Amino acid sequence: MDSTTSNHKCNSLPAIRVYAFLGILVLTVFCSSRAVGADLIPFVIPSKPNPNSPIAAAPAEPIGADSPRLIARSGHFFRADKRVRLWGVNLSFGANFPTHEAAPHVAARLAAVGVNSVRCHHMDTARWPRGIWNAEDGKDIAPEALDRLDFFIDQLARRGIYADINLHVGREHSKYLGLPETGRSYDKVTNIFTPALVDAQKKYARDLLGHVNKYRNVRYADDPAIAIVEITNENSFFMWDGDRTLRTLPEYYAKILQAKFNSWLKTELGSDDKLRTAWSDGVQPLGENLLKNGDFESRQAGSSIPQYWNIEQHEGCRAWCSRQRLESRRALRIEIEKADDTEWHLQFNQRGLTLKKGQYYTVAFEAAADQPRQITCGVSQAGSPWANLGLSQRIELTKKRTTFRLGFTAKADEANARLSFSFGGGEIPIHLANIELRPGGRVGLKERESLSKGNIALFAETESPQRTIDRMKFLAETEKAYFDQMRTFIKKDLKCDALATGTIVFGPLGLYAQSDMDFIDAHAYWQHPRFPNRPWDAGDWLIDQKPMTDYPDEATLFRLAAQRLAGKPYTVSEYNHPAPLDSQAECVPMLASFAAAQDWDGIWLYTYSHSSDDWDRENMSSYFDIDTNPAKWGFMRAAAAVFVDNGIAELKSSLSISLPDSADRLASLAKLHIRHDCNMFATISERWEMGWRDVLKTRIASSLSGWAGSGGFSETTRIQWGTESGIGLYGAFGDKAWLLAGHAEKFAPVTRGLVAVYSPRFLAMAVTALDKKTLQQSSRVLITACGRCENTGMKFSEDRRTVGRNWGAAPVLIETVEGTVTLPSGCWKCQALGPDGMPQSEVPVSYRDDESIVKLSPKYKTMWYLLTRP
Repeated sequence: MDSTTSNHKCNSLPAIRVYAFLGILVLTVFCSSRAVGADLIPFVIPSKPNPNSPIAAAPAEPIGADSPRLIARSGHFFRADKRVRLWGVNLSFGANFPTHEAAPHVAARLAAVGVNSVRCHHMDTARWPRGIWNAEDGKDIAPEALDRLDFFIDQLARRGIYADINLHVGREHSKYLGLPETGRSYDKVTNIFTPALVDAQKKYARDLLGHVNKYRNVRYADDPAIAIVEITNENSFFMWDGDRTLRTLPEYYAKILQAKFNSWLKTELGSDDKLRTAWSDGVQPLGENLLKNGDFESRQAGSSIPQYWNIEQHEGCRAWCSRQRLESRRALRIEIEKADDTEWHLQFNQRGLTLKKGQYYTVAFEAAADQPRQITCGVSQAGSPWANLGLSQRIELTKKRTTFRLGFTAKADEANARLSFSFGGGEIPIHLANIELRPGGRVGLKERESLSKGNIALFAETESPQRTIDRMKFLAETEKAYFDQMRTFIKKDLKCDALATGTIVFGPLGLYAQSDMDFIDAHAYWQHPRFPNRPWDAGDWLIDQKPMTDYPDEATLFRLAAQRLAGKPYTVSEYNHPAPLDSQAECVPMLASFAAAQDWDGIWLYTYSHSSDDWDRENMSSYFDIDTNPAKWGFMRAAAAVFVDNGIAELKSSLSISLPDSADRLASLAKLHIRHDCNMFATISERWEMGWRDVLKTRIASSLSGWAGSGGFSETTRIQWGTESGIGLYGAFGDKAWLLAGHAEKFAPVTRGLVAVYSPRFLAMAVTALDKKTLQQSSRVLITACGRCENTGMKFSEDRRTVGRNWGAAPVLIETVEGTVTLPSGCWKCQALGPDGMPQSEVPVSYRDDESIVKLSPKYKTMWYLLTRP
């Protein structure tokens, strides 16, 4: 029978009972007859922290002008001889420039949850007051912005919080230099190779890092509080749309890059004859068109659809076609009566095609649209499992009738393949004409191309394998030269001792380009908002309501793990599961515990805030801001105990997987990149047979120089992740912390009843020792638990995929948790804490068979329970 706190037992519980569940790997179904949901209650975490809160992090050592520098050594960060993990947040746009009145409170609030680093992001994107540039002409740094930044960095440093300065994020130097438009937001890609844009980046770096902080009397370049300098944000030839950007460069920039390419080819191969020979392997003339009626001359009986062609319509989407003239020539016009945001719900295709594995094919067609839009051209199986057979490429259509030529190598033999154009996601009509699918068509050195003329194009429409590889090698070496040059400039010319990194990893070649930086960085988002019509339209966006716990095979974490480079510190400087995901509470516990087990070196959530003057807001304002989002911010203190204080110890087993498989390292990486693009987990899985479950037991990293590994069984750390019938649960269990995220019915069977949840249906929970002791020995344990998080009056669409602009108002609300947590026995006192972290009510602790049981309940109106004992 349970006893009350007035008749408790103070015996210690044997460790074997508490951790017995750690070895359980198979999930079983647990059906609860209790309520599956709870009312949402206000939970506004104040903008000014209560210094007396019993869960506030201990004050950190201030960072003075003469403090030891943060350094990279032995694959990790150190301050003198002490290992350091960075736990932080981004500050975006105006949030980097709080007033002198607000700055101490912001810094104190960050420190109170254990944050020890901020990433100063998007400072350079806008003019004052949203950015660092003066409001008049945007050409120079605004003195007021610099003054506020100086003061803020000092306030952060006083509380032991490092700054990561992003040099280039959004600045379009081309506009201020009078250069032609780059055709790409923020000058990305072009500023890697255009001399004038590189020089402009160096000037800004010199002006900012050479500035003396008047509150600290030290140059930014010399200030230990400026721990990190990032060269450019999410910027690479190999980034998500890098290929499209390079293919469509404006003439001014295209000529610069082509000249560099021809110079590189001349150095590598020396002559046209050698180049022609090198690129001749795989060259093959075009064969017969495999498509029937590619000119649409014949129609199906009683239909406007051309014979042998089909219009696929899914989920109520509708389209029809007609023959019309476009620019005085015939074309098929496809009108879209109804479309949703899923592109493949409308397709125009021809089936029954026969492809041979390893054969190269060329697809050619003419296309246009009434207004600029995108479609996708692909070749895949025409029946289940509908596998892609080698081609899936986004096509940018304009009003001008344009000929497109695409090439691919068939991945498999297929007797029922289809060529398809997917055109859902919008209602702008498209035009197609003269479609061909032919074997062959690869070219090497074209007839009129010559090194002596310097006219060899960076891209040929359908090129030989070696020509593709040489282009990829050139781009990788050019990108690496840029980052190495910028790092040298920062370190040598500016004499800045901050750690320097270039940009995030984009596939094997992107990793190579970053390989001589001080550390390696990555970004990831689960269910980033999509904008089906206009980029960043605040009224027209969608988020799929998919908990990551239910989709481990799609999860961000395993791809992130594969982007680590052996021997280098590794960080994730942007991460989020954006609002208003019903499952967003899983974000912080999953990331912190997985990163701790993988022994990463830094994490920054994106983002604390975008504003410099809205710190007292009491509601969520956007997808990403976490300062007023208790489903994120409410877990930060627990997560600091997990990641910074080693609440989850690193896994003992490790494996560094060598990517190159030949003496020509760069060619080997290029081949991997061609096959897997930016998917580093797919890349390492090709080199070493590995699935995501293996990463739950082993720390992994990519290597450019050889294999390495160590065995061992982690006695105190278990990462579990499983799904059953689409219902999942993630658990991280250590001797200082337990973290769980997923469906309530899974908690009890996985923990053998140590954690049982009755409501809500989905939640995240962290049980963490705050005194760096094991849960067996701790005298201060924090339970953090939360389900959904919404604003008051938030208006969701029927499918809960968007709120448009209807974000609601204050106060922000949380879904509280009903359940029980069983801990080691002892003279526990449990208090439910208010949003300010102060005790607001006593919670009874019951005892049974040498176990201490805490009952979480919505009646306490909290997500925080603090247990203490002598």
